[in-house]
Amino acid sequence: MSDASRPVVARRAVFLVGGYERNDAAGFFRRIGREMARFQTCWSVRAEMGEASHAPDQTSATATVRYAGPDGDCVSDITFLSYDDIVRRDGARPVVVRLWVYLLAFFDYVFSGTMARFFATNWRFALYFLYPFTALCGFLFVGYTVFRIVNALGVPGGPVLPLVLCLLAIVLVGRYLGRRYFVFHLMDLWSFSREHLHCRRPEMDQRLDAWATMIDERLSGGPFDEVLLVGHSTGGALILDLADLLSARLDGRGANVDFTLLTVGSTSMKVGLHPAAQRARGRLKALSERPAIRWFEFQALTDIINFYKCDPFTSVGLVHNRPDSFPKQYQVRFRQMLEPAAYKRIRRNFFRVHYQFISANSRRYFYDFFMICFGTRRLEAATSGSLPIAAMPDDSSTKGSP
Repeated sequence: MSDASRPVVARRAVFLVGGYERNDAAGFFRRIGREMARFQTCWSVRAEMGEASHAPDQTSATATVRYAGPDGDCVSDITFLSYDDIVRRDGARPVVVRLWVYLLAFFDYVFSGTMARFFATNWRFALYFLYPFTALCGFLFVGYTVFRIVNALGVPGGPVLPLVLCLLAIVLVGRYLGRRYFVFHLMDLWSFSREHLHCRRPEMDQRLDAWATMIDERLSGGPFDEVLLVGHSTGGALILDLADLLSARLDGRGANVDFTLLTVGSTSMKVGLHPAAQRARGRLKALSERPAIRWFEFQALTDIINFYKCDPFTSVGLVHNRPDSFPKQYQVRFRQMLEPAAYKRIRRNFFRVHYQFISANSRRYFYDFFMICFGTRRLEAATSGSLPIAAMPDDSSTKGSP
């Protein structure tokens, strides 16, 4: 297991759960490999990633990154925990089924008061929640407009032809815009979130159990100077579940429960704010009662797919008696992490902005996902506001907002 007393990390284990997306482990490591050059250029270091080895069931894959810089050397094993197959199965269901389960989820969030809690907590995220439903209403409006226009022309056959053309317009516009602008995918996301918080996704529960077993076995073969459990987006909720399951397994074999949680661009509160999410809140409360578990949360105003300046523990109605913050929250500025031209390219693409949390920087900044996962400093040091390597004279401010 990790040794919190060691200031320099020579050996690290990283386990990452990503968002609800169609991205398998192979795709994740291709992206990491592409961005490794930017990381090396930004910090003037060497970092080489070996070939990823996949688990037989394809639910995880691990690659080793060897880092060398003026701050020392480090070997990090980064494991991507995949539930891409579950996401793809959700997306392969008939459209009528996907629409039905989404509407169940939407009105569940509305009538349970969770949507109102979204607005009270972070109105920007609440608008993101409303996006798929608003888009569906827009498709219906297009169809209705077609019906009114054709019907006003007085074509023979009564309302039959206008109705047929209305339905055709809804289908065509929905198929094109729904896929292009991720409407159907976000419908599935909210359906999944609702079913998971209600404990109605047994395949996801089984996946979490399998990941906990795999990580427990990996850690038993350590030692590692630092162990990071990372959750991005929807993975920010799943990693909290996983952390609790892993803690129980470590307890079961008499091992120290000692690791660091890192949530970035997390949407865990879309689960925790729902009154039915008793299991999720219970697991979160149990984590707070383990003093050796440290939790860091990074948020950004530019990213609408996270709860900016919101405490994911106290906001869901929980309290703890720890002497430290749980989690320790930091706000980051993507503008300071990227060269101006790079930031300008992505700032209006809210999905790409959301992914900057787990992408390489092009400017030196106190938050750098690659440096956190592959460099020699512990995560606690990364939040100090200082750079791991001496900044160049033209570097921008490095201070975050704790």
